[in-house]
Amino acid sequence: MTNKQIFDDILKLFLRIEHLNVFRSIAPNLTIRENNVLILLYYYESEFGKTLTIKDISCFYEIKSSTAIQFVNSLEKHGYIVRMNDPKDKRVTLVTLTDYGKEVGKIISKRNHEMVQKILATQEKEELEHAFQVIHKMINSIESIPIETLSYRKEENE
Repeated sequence: MTNKQIFDDILKLFLRIEHLNVFRSIAPNLTIRENNVLILLYYYESEFGKTLTIKDISCFYEIKSSTAIQFVNSLEKHGYIVRMNDPKDKRVTLVTLTDYGKEVGKIISKRNHEMVQKILATQEKEELEHAFQVIHKMINSIESIPIETLSYRKEENE
């Protein structure tokens, strides 16, 4: 296999992963990242009985609070969550699932579990371990590449 073929295969794989959106039929009005926030809220509420804050969400996903607020705004707009002030500290905003959000979270969680079971049923443990090692190596390689920011502003005089 040539380097060009490997490069093309990696890009095609990334595109397949990006388009692998099993949530479309469940919550088509949400982006993948909004789905992820919904699942995070569902997991913490159902497993630990814990309500998360916007800061918790931004820390978990390593994103700015303003970005987490955008996700929360969308989830709230579509009726999946409600916001409330923390009774212990009015400066803190708690984010909790509505009954509808809990239903959708449960369905997505069940589907995720089914996907994992399908993978486990069709792959040998050693194959999965090797695949994880390779994927982690690839991600580490990608993360080690410095990010260059391109700033281009067309001059108003032109």
